[in-house]
Amino acid sequence: MITATETPEAGLQSVVNDATTLGPILVATDGTASAEAALRAASMLERHTGAEVVVLAVLEGLPLVAADYGMLIPPIDSDESRRLALKERVRAQVEQANTLGSRWKVEIRDGDPPATIARAARELKARLIVVGLGHHELLDRLFGGETALHALRVARAPVLAVPPDFAHLPRRVVVATDFSVASVKAARKAFALIDTATMVYLVHVAPRLELQPEAFAAWMSLFGEGVGPAFGRVEAELGLLATVPVETVARNGKPSREILEFARSTQADLIVTGSRGAGLVDRILVGSTATGILRGAQCAVLAVPVGPGDRQLTWPPSADRARIATADWAGELEAFTKRNIGRLASLEVDDPELGAQAQEHDYPFLGAAWDHHDERVEIMLGDFEGTGRHLTRGIGGVTGIDILRDEKGRDWILRIMHGAGQTILALAR
Repeated sequence: MITATETPEAGLQSVVNDATTLGPILVATDGTASAEAALRAASMLERHTGAEVVVLAVLEGLPLVAADYGMLIPPIDSDESRRLALKERVRAQVEQANTLGSRWKVEIRDGDPPATIARAARELKARLIVVGLGHHELLDRLFGGETALHALRVARAPVLAVPPDFAHLPRRVVVATDFSVASVKAARKAFALIDTATMVYLVHVAPRLELQPEAFAAWMSLFGEGVGPAFGRVEAELGLLATVPVETVARNGKPSREILEFARSTQADLIVTGSRGAGLVDRILVGSTATGILRGAQCAVLAVPVGPGDRQLTWPPSADRARIATADWAGELEAFTKRNIGRLASLEVDDPELGAQAQEHDYPFLGAAWDHHDERVEIMLGDFEGTGRHLTRGIGGVTGIDILRDEKGRDWILRIMHGAGQTILALAR
């Protein structure tokens, strides 16, 4: 583990005001005790920010019940009586939680809770969705009890999930970062929404690498050299007040487990994480860092969805580029691989007719090579262990290769030119 404590400079501009920081707070409740903490949190945020609060309760459809001879009949209670009972429970909760005495708007909608919450947030242009963390038991996960998790997967607005003992706005905040542009934007938006932090921990977890000892030692050396400047860049871009101390922490292992362990050890009030929303198979079989954090957190979690536009890469108009001679492509790509193996990377294909198309995001870089036989550049991305993500992209018709290095001389971008377009591999800085 690597730690360092610094206080950032003041005067840096915070996140611009947009719909996500100016809209209402949407708090979800099912009328049971599990949502009381979410209502308390919404009340605290209302007092602190002056934001409008909208309370949403979702009435799920009645299940069909099997009867004799294969016939299906609904339960006795009608939808209308269930709706009235739910509304009464929610009204009682609101009166108890809302100490300001103002009138919160209460909506009762029909449908699937996570999807309905996400749809309401879009319609209202909500700045934030507040939900209870709920239970973590296996049956809850299998049968859809994790409303916070499912809402996060379909929502476009940030989701604040609070535990039952939530008693005050967050002061000690852990920010999970992979140094990518997307993770920085997520953190900036989080601090624009909740600005009560008095201590901030920036935590980066490097992946576990199943490498030969020599290669692993080389990679760890590169990681150690680059992590300090990367933390410095993230601190500067967050724009926190000079009165808020920042501690940076680097660890190795599974991100969700390491972040949760660190949050517990520091008695953090809030964990901030970005969420890019995995594909269907990843959602079912693999999950994401945000999923793991939500399932294991004992404190509040603020998950900020990251859209494709937040991850899109660009080739700087002018920089310190090193053009590689054609005869040196094989050797230079091999050296580039040795210097950068394991660093998180994103891949973008820039076609004049289609524009820039982001392909992969935040994958560990495994290597780049020149195939003399097929006259192609092969770029390999993926996880170092298990049966996770592994991708190989072949690029034919190569006309040029160059490398952009940052102000410290570290590799930043590998550009492969082909035909009228280009493929850009950007390494996390």
